[in-house]
This record gives sequence, C-alpha cells and structure tokens, in this order.
Amino acid sequence: MTRFAALALALLPATALAQPVNLAEKVAAGDRAKYTLGLELKGELFFVQDGKKESLPLEAKARIAFAERVLAVADGLPYATARHYAEAGATAVVGADRGTRALPTDRRLVVARRGADGLLCFSPAGPLTRDELDLVAEHFNPQCLAGLLPGKVANVGDTWTVGPAAAEAACLFDALVKAQLTGKLTAVKDGVATFTIEGTAEGVENGARATATVTATGTFDVAAGRVTELKWTQKDEREQGPVSPASKIEATATLTRESLAELPKELADAALAKVPAGAVPAALTHLRHADPRGRYEIVHPRDWHATGETGEHLVLRLIDRGEFVAQATVTAWRKAEPGKHTPADEFKKAVAEAPGWKPEKVLAEGELPAGEGRWLYRVAAEGKMESQPAVQTFYLLAGPQGHQVAVTVTVPPDKQKAVGTRDADFVRGIEFGRK
Repeated sequence: MTRFAALALALLPATALAQPVNLAEKVAAGDRAKYTLGLELKGELFFVQDGKKESLPLEAKARIAFAERVLAVADGLPYATARHYAEAGATAVVGADRGTRALPTDRRLVVARRGADGLLCFSPAGPLTRDELDLVAEHFNPQCLAGLLPGKVANVGDTWTVGPAAAEAACLFDALVKAQLTGKLTAVKDGVATFTIEGTAEGVENGARATATVTATGTFDVAAGRVTELKWTQKDEREQGPVSPASKIEATATLTRESLAELPKELADAALAKVPAGAVPAALTHLRHADPRGRYEIVHPRDWHATGETGEHLVLRLIDRGEFVAQATVTAWRKAEPGKHTPADEFKKAVAEAPGWKPEKVLAEGELPAGEGRWLYRVAAEGKMESQPAVQTFYLLAGPQGHQVAVTVTVPPDKQKAVGTRDADFVRGIEFGRK
C-alpha cells in the first residue's frame, strides 16, 4: 500500500470502515428481559367553554421498571407478554391540579397482548382501575423493538421502512391509519450499532384522530442481536374525541433493556397459572371504579369511560368502535332502612321531574333481576333533554343494607340498538359495602 493510500484510509471516519451488521432480532416464546423506562411529557389540552376556546398546560413524568417474558409471537414480534412491575408511578400537573398514580402490589403482574383494537393489558389478579390501566398501557411498548429494525444485514447509511405492526405499537395507537417511519443505520463501533427512526404516523386512540411526528435514536448490541437502548420522542396533535379533549403534546420515552440470565419467580410457570391461553375472559378485562366516599364500587367493561366526577355525580360515556353511543350519570341515592328501598312510585315521580327532561312516551318500566338481596327498578322513556330528542333510562339499585344508587342513561334515538342491554349490565356491576 502506498503512503498516499494509507494516509487516505487514516483520514476516513471510523464508520466508513464498519463492516455490515445483521440488524435483526429473533423473537421467540420464553425470551426474557428487564426494562427501565422514563417518560417526560409536556403540552396543552384544548377545549371550548362558554363558547370560547380555552387551553390548559399539561406536564407529566413517569418511572417504570418491569421484567418481561414473551408468551407468544406473531408477525415476528411478541404478541403476548407477561410483565412484573417492580416500579410504576407517575405524576401529572394539568393547569393548577396535580395528581399521582401508582400500581398497587396486588396488580404488579400484567399481561400485554397486541390485537386488532390495539394493546390489551390486564391483570390475572382481577380488574384494574382506569388509572392503573393507564400506567401499564400508556408507556412505550417494547413489543415493537424487533420491528423497528430492518431484519437483515445493513451497512452504515442504509435505510428501511418500519412496518405497520411496529409503528402502531410504538406510537400507542388503537388503530393505525398510515405511517411513514424510516430507519437508518448511522454508526457501528465496538460491537454496537446506532440507528435512528424518523417520520410521521396517523392513527386513532379512544376514537380520536392523532398525528405523530417521531424522532428516535437506538443502540443495537451486535453480538447479542438485540436493541439495548432507545430514546423515542413523539410530538402528537390529537383531535377532540368522545372522551378526551384536543391536545398538542411532546413526549420523550427513554428505555434501557437488560438481559435476564434467570427467569424471575414472578414470571415462572406457577405465577402465570391463571393467565388464559386463549380468549381473555371478560371479567379480567373489566375495570373497577371506587366512589371516593366509599358508597359504592363499579366493575364495568372498558368501553365505559369516566369523563367527570364530583362529590355527588360520576359521569361515564359508552364508546362503541370509537363512536359515542350513550352517557351514564351515577348518583348516590338516599339510604333506606336495611332490607328496604325507595318506593317505585316515588322514584318514577322524581325522574319525571328531572331538570331539563320532558318525557313524551314511556317505553318500559318495572323491576329487573339484580341478584339476591338486591332490588333494581327501571323507567325508560322517549322525550327531549334540553330540547334535543333523546331516550333516557332511569335505574334505581338498592342493596341489602339499604344503600341506593340512581343511574341515568341518556342515548340518542339512533343509538338505542348499539346500546342494547349494556346499560342494564353496567348497573348490575355496581356493588355496595366493599370498603
């Protein structure tokens, strides 16, 4: 080699001499790893109040740590994984309000499954609360990691397109509309490959359309054949949805991944004995909501979303495939003597005089089955609510000790079929005296 050729090689950047690397992860059932996640989020929520557009600043931080075991694989990615959370906590400030969330010890084991409607997370121990669900389902989903790679040998400077399954999981969409996320191998040094992901994606979450702009950097251990670190920054613009305001948010998730030489006892076969192999029973996907004053607790399907709560009322909306179909207002009713309840005629008179409600035609009324020691009465009528056509169904549920709850379900006339019996089932999910 001439002196000039040697000099030219010496002046080249190290990446120019890097050998091609097999930028691929092989995912198999039984794989295990430990993840540590940090999340920082800032943005604004937008809403209309008294005819004026208003906004509230939003800031949040979260710290998540869990061990994960792959249970099943589909599309080259983990389809189902079991996670045991050693740490899961978040703080959020919206306007002047500050809140904290934490995962209780009896809900630390969580199963995460990818599906047609996005990520399904549930605890084999029983129903989660909405806040607990948000903690385990709204952080960056590492099930996408293998799909962020090209899955083949690459040279520095090579680019590739991230597939739809990985894009949907990484962006936390319930459904992906389209994605243009491009990966690029930027460097290889000392057995570590560095790559980037950039681009945009559009999807739907909780019935709201969202557009995401992504900038991410990751490292890949060539010898181990796996992603070890990832910093994922996502700028979201979300339209107003049936259960959420419009928003502009920038979130950065920082992830580290470590190999586990041994399977933790919390993820051993004995610990996962209650995890269903096939369809997940509805009882495990339900959520629970406890009245802050301890008067009642509701276990309900996830398509009911709480949108507001005061000392006297809880408001939930029923969302069917992204569309609003009904609203339920839960009110603690005055307590009766043990074994008794408010007379039906008295309840009927009260609901007929409800503010803003003008009943026109009674559709149904009478008692419904509610379980031993419980009494359930229903009045359903067509009419107008604040001058708008509506069907309202009023329920009064009484427990054995005289505790009572009234539930008003308001449905647009064209959505009655979509509601079916889901409102009555919701009311039957109310329990008394659990606190």
